[in-house]
Amino acid sequence: MTQNQNELENKLVVVAGGAGEIGERITRMFLQQGARVLVPSRSKAKLNALGDSLTDISTGELIPLETDVSTAQGLAALTAAISKAGVLRAAVSSVGTFWQGPSALEVPVGEVRRVFDETFFPYVGLTQALIPALGPDTHFIKLNGILSLQAVPHVSAFGVSATAQMAWTRSLIAEATESTPWITELVIDSLVRTRSLQTLPKEYISGDDIAQEILRIVAETNEHQIATMGKGPGDARIEFVPIRGQASENSVKRLFGSFQAKG
Repeated sequence: MTQNQNELENKLVVVAGGAGEIGERITRMFLQQGARVLVPSRSKAKLNALGDSLTDISTGELIPLETDVSTAQGLAALTAAISKAGVLRAAVSSVGTFWQGPSALEVPVGEVRRVFDETFFPYVGLTQALIPALGPDTHFIKLNGILSLQAVPHVSAFGVSATAQMAWTRSLIAEATESTPWITELVIDSLVRTRSLQTLPKEYISGDDIAQEILRIVAETNEHQIATMGKGPGDARIEFVPIRGQASENSVKRLFGSFQAKG
């Protein structure tokens, strides 16, 4: 992909989760484009490790921010850091974790609530902090996984949270105006080759593949979309396919008609 090398030079980008394994590749890619990349993390050790892993890059500027964006105080610190650093060009939410446990009938309600507290509500907070800081013709990109689209046994709490994050993104898109950024939810529907999964065959998608697709979105895409991206054995392509609405046109008309009837 031919890229305008000046497109992101000196521009401010936030990568929430930028100290993680996939996030590091996204951070690296933006730095290679000359961007100033603000990476929030509650772990000083992860921020230090991120800095050490990027010493080979002489372009751009890494702006580490030690703060917990799952808290109101951390989000306030993030907002203040953005205001101090300049105009925000793009923001990526690459915050991720995983959960596996008992069946949906056996998992304690308190455990489901804990998973939501650690995954869904922090995403809501990030959108409310980042999207208002982004202007028109900028980009907000959220990474999600296949569990947001497909139920899998024994990961119910996490899968429902991933689905809720997808629904939240859909709500953001439904409420978008001309002054809001372009919003993309990018669903990774395959395993990803990272530092901890280096034994995966090369047919699988890599963190660099994801980073390059994010760069393409920021540089070339001007639409709201929910899309999938994946690659694995027997499928050497990277697919980027917008997901159609699940409700029929008549059902949507009936729904909004009932809203109008209620006044």
